Amino acid sequence: MSTETARNPFDTVATLTTDYADSQAGYSAWATQYEEDMVTMGYNGPRQVVTLMHDVLGGASPSTVRVLDVPAGTGMVGSELQKLGYTNADGLDANPDMLKVAETKQVYRRLIEAKLGTGELPVEPNTYDAVLLVGAFTQNGTHLPCECLEDLVQITKPDGLIILGTGSVTLQSDVGVALLAKLQDLQERGLLSIVDKTTRKNYFRDWDGTFFVCKVP
Repeated sequence: MSTETARNPFDTVATLTTDYADSQAGYSAWATQYEEDMVTMGYNGPRQVVTLMHDVLGGASPSTVRVLDVPAGTGMVGSELQKLGYTNADGLDANPDMLKVAETKQVYRRLIEAKLGTGELPVEPNTYDAVLLVGAFTQNGTHLPCECLEDLVQITKPDGLIILGTGSVTLQSDVGVALLAKLQDLQERGLLSIVDKTTRKNYFRDWDGTFFVCKVP
């Protein structure tokens, strides 16, 4: 690894252990610079997931669609939602420092500080028409546990969408294997169906991104 890469904030966070406190401390320290750094590194996932949702929804009036962005971070997805008129969006993240940055953008109707995967989300069942996850699952497992999809299925409306995107390289890791297994498990239990799987170029750096479009029955 070069000296330049070693100093890169993304690579620093990406090499953290799965210890929750360490992970959150890393993102708290990075919060104010996070978006600028990610844009510089060519992170297009937020725009890609929002565009994909918009295409799947077709003729739906954006302002009537209730959307949850998770993990919301500093609001990169929220900014893309606002550009297309999705003004009825909430953002959920476990990190208060990232959410403080997101709050300054005023792109979410509600910001929710909560840890996913606990089974105790402060959200009513059947709340959202679409739940978007991009950059939520990483090779080192420091973001969200795959089990969080159990929570997200519960807060998605019948016939609602869960769209998740991740770097294609992540799917080759242990986290990727676990994610695919969890999606298959939820599908076999009738809790969601995978209606599309698509690849987008230039997701992040020189990585492709893989997106799963899932529907909740």
